[in-house]
Amino acid sequence: MKIDLPSIKEQQDVVFQQAIADAIAQLKTNLTATRYPSQDLVDESLFPRNHLLRESEGWEAPAPEIVKAYFRHFQNLFTEYGTDAKLAVLLGIHGSGNDRRIRAFKDGSKKTPYGVWRRFLVLTGRVPQDIIPVLGILR
Repeated sequence: MKIDLPSIKEQQDVVFQQAIADAIAQLKTNLTATRYPSQDLVDESLFPRNHLLRESEGWEAPAPEIVKAYFRHFQNLFTEYGTDAKLAVLLGIHGSGNDRRIRAFKDGSKKTPYGVWRRFLVLTGRVPQDIIPVLGILR
């Protein structure tokens, strides 16, 4: 008996195509996420909005008051991320002391890095996800 299998290259192409299809489906699902009321812990009009921009558009780290208000609002709504350690993991911060890093962002002793902040903004529907174009498939 002979079993014809696709080549590794063909298998990789199928996996790549499926991952793209899954990503498109997730983006469409994101549009129907539950809407929640805005945070009311801080008056955002008192702060510049540069923390909502992309790096190439003039992004600046958010004021600690914004970080604290956004994080607290999120943690109140999503109790499964109610601890700073759990929020840190969600935001891609791993290792010992990850909860201390979240607290440092909240109290302003450390500026919130762009990647961490952008991920949070995407997770909370404040900004769209960036889609990076594939310039070529180099396998």
